[in-house]
Amino acid sequence: MTILLHDVQYLLQIPVEGRLMSRSSAQLDHPEAGLCALLGMNSEQLSGRSEVPEYNNRGKWYEKGGFLAEMASRYLQSHGTHVTEAQSYLLLLLGSTLFVDKSRDRVRSVVNLFLDELEELDQYSWASGTLAWLYRYLGQASRAGARGMAGCLTLLQCWIYEYFPGFRPSHFEPAAVGTDDAWASRWVGQPTPGSVADSSGRLAFYRRALDSLTPSDVFWKPFHQRPHQAVRRSLYTGVIRFADIGEFYDLARCLRQFGYRQMVQPAPSRPQQADRPEAPGGYVIRIPESFDAAWDALLSHMVHIDMYSQPWTTYPYETTRDNLDWFVAHSHCRVLRDDGEADRLVDSAAVRFDH
Repeated sequence: MTILLHDVQYLLQIPVEGRLMSRSSAQLDHPEAGLCALLGMNSEQLSGRSEVPEYNNRGKWYEKGGFLAEMASRYLQSHGTHVTEAQSYLLLLLGSTLFVDKSRDRVRSVVNLFLDELEELDQYSWASGTLAWLYRYLGQASRAGARGMAGCLTLLQCWIYEYFPGFRPSHFEPAAVGTDDAWASRWVGQPTPGSVADSSGRLAFYRRALDSLTPSDVFWKPFHQRPHQAVRRSLYTGVIRFADIGEFYDLARCLRQFGYRQMVQPAPSRPQQADRPEAPGGYVIRIPESFDAAWDALLSHMVHIDMYSQPWTTYPYETTRDNLDWFVAHSHCRVLRDDGEADRLVDSAAVRFDH
């Protein structure tokens, strides 16, 4: 299972269709250039190296690819035009919702690369860009040395609530939503889930809960019985991007989320470069720009589910006979190691988790 394009559209109500959110190598090499143009500054003023107090009295505006968008928004209220004020507001909004990093107060400068022409904002596939960003930081968060996570965590959390009812907040009834409403709004005002006494116990408890899941505990199609009929682009197979981030979108391993029996997965696509060390700072995935052409040729780069000759599932989690054998041989089927340490951590914590 994974988060798919139709999940993003239903949960956030942002468009799937549109231009792939890629940029040229030249633009990506100097993302701060657009910020300088937005603010009417040079690179020294932007980085806080200027001798003019107006630009450096609050420290560095731009550092390690992150930009203090809130400061820029306040600055442009008195120095900018209506257009630059709108641009800085969108920079702050997008950087604090869809394209969040771990700094808490900075926005990645690459976000501004898509705001230079405000009249073109509705031409982008914001859903695929948001998903590419989240995929990348999910990968980084999986490293042993990771201490936090970036990305649209609202999307991730609400996706978990919709697909895994056992992880929903206790005694909370999600709100009804209209046809054009974001399904994430169902969870506004939800209380904090059951707590445990210490962080090690909390982690071990939720890992145990994951290991205890059965296929019948999953709501495989929460939004639509045939989601690809409502969001055709969800059948796309290829690369999705946001600026310098490129990730493979592969739904062949998620056929049950479309109502079909799961079959043995084909070999995954391989990137041009892949470095995944324990430290997330060295995490690098590079995919050639030539792969981007697939996005504009959907008919040639989509999974035609009928070609698998698999009927609709007779029960939601149905698989082919050989799929489970393949899965056990190629996957880590459990999160926790099979020893007494995990049980000790769980039993020592004050756990409240209502299924």
